[in-house]
Amino acid sequence: MRVVIAILPILIILGITAAATTTSNSIINSTQIQQAAQQIPPPPSNLPQQIMYYIAQAYDWFVGLIQSLLEHTLLKADPGLASAYANIIAWLVPLTALYILLTLAEVARKFLGYVIAIGWIFLIVVLFLAR
Repeated sequence: MRVVIAILPILIILGITAAATTTSNSIINSTQIQQAAQQIPPPPSNLPQQIMYYIAQAYDWFVGLIQSLLEHTLLKADPGLASAYANIIAWLVPLTALYILLTLAEVARKFLGYVIAIGWIFLIVVLFLAR
């Protein structure tokens, strides 16, 4: 790890010099990017309220679906409990999905780190062999 940290400034300098040699051949310049950005319309003023409304509608639909499933399957004897359990399940399902996504993101982050390290090493090797 210390070797990577020690080599990092050298890699950055080599990357900057490699990028500096290719910027003169750039296809899109900053003026074109600014012109394209000015053509994008602003979002509506009530966008956050609309987003929250749709999230609340989706949550209510999800709770209703879970409640219906519980009333018709597991809680036939006491359908009144389905409402309480549906709310708990509706909170636990997205939290579990978020936990799984964060776990996958951690794995992807490690994999991406290896790919980046191999890419830098390959770039350095190619730069030295090109001389």
